[in-house]
Amino acid sequence: MNSCLSPRAEITGARWSRRHRYATTCVVLIGATLMLSGCGGDGGRDAKSVAATHTGQIVSQSRNDYDNIIIGWGEKHSPTEITTPSPDDVTARCFGNGDDLSAVITAPYGWKISVSYPSEVLSVENTEQDLTAELDTSNKYYPDLREIDWSTPDHVDIAAATRVPDDWYSPYGANQQMYVSIHVDCT
Repeated sequence: MNSCLSPRAEITGARWSRRHRYATTCVVLIGATLMLSGCGGDGGRDAKSVAATHTGQIVSQSRNDYDNIIIGWGEKHSPTEITTPSPDDVTARCFGNGDDLSAVITAPYGWKISVSYPSEVLSVENTEQDLTAELDTSNKYYPDLREIDWSTPDHVDIAAATRVPDDWYSPYGANQQMYVSIHVDCT
């Protein structure tokens, strides 16, 4: 028998000391509180608002799109191409804050767009048309011109017209563009 072990440690099923029970209870309660409060992971929150881009840029070829939310691709306004949903029809979930901000935007006709600070890439999905892509909006000729603006804390402003992958079939041919014009307030 090892003499440096206390008798309680050697006996299976021995009672814990009051201090040990108290410490264990505190650890369990703190862990449960963190899980319930969301501190263990950001479950996200609804955006305060969504609106048309604040930059004033027209991303599609139509001046009629000014001051509208625009999500879509192709050459004409239709449910399967360029859409201009109202702010009430678009939802956004925000995750994190500041330099850890990301947003997931969901719009009618199957559109889902994800973006994360400070990335210039839009993760785009359309469930109705079976389309997915990672669209790089960065400008290789003018790197200071950004189509995704993160300059206001807890806001993301997107005014993008970027080329879609060649495997996105369009009756208009290749070299089509994805148009996104939206502002998400995550404050």
